[in-house]
Amino acid sequence: MKFVKLYELKIFTAEDVTCGDEPFFKALFKEARRLGLGGGTMIRADAGFGREVRGNDGRAMPIFFSGNYNLPLIIELIDSKENLSKLYPFLERYGDKHFLAVIAPMMAMYTQFLEENGKILGRPPMPQFDDPEI
Repeated sequence: MKFVKLYELKIFTAEDVTCGDEPFFKALFKEARRLGLGGGTMIRADAGFGREVRGNDGRAMPIFFSGNYNLPLIIELIDSKENLSKLYPFLERYGDKHFLAVIAPMMAMYTQFLEENGKILGRPPMPQFDDPEI
């Protein structure tokens, strides 16, 4: 079994955070696609807490009239450190928005999926390691 070193850019935000006329996560994914990043996922959380609590119990509260909930979001993007750094100017441009971005190394099993998508994205094969080390 072989492993490759990748990085995860994880962004914690909320549904009501916008960039112009669109939600922050959609603008972020649009930029990530434009830059040719490997892949990403957005997850809606049932609850969350932080400095700005929306209700007495820390849960997201319904927005009056619309009936929608302003739920916390987690956005995960996976790629090489160099490719993820291409998103930094976007994040700096919208640094006044409500989000927290963290980056962490990770080891991924080198699978046929990684190899095939590397070819589609026009990337050379990734360096492989026998033992997962971070």
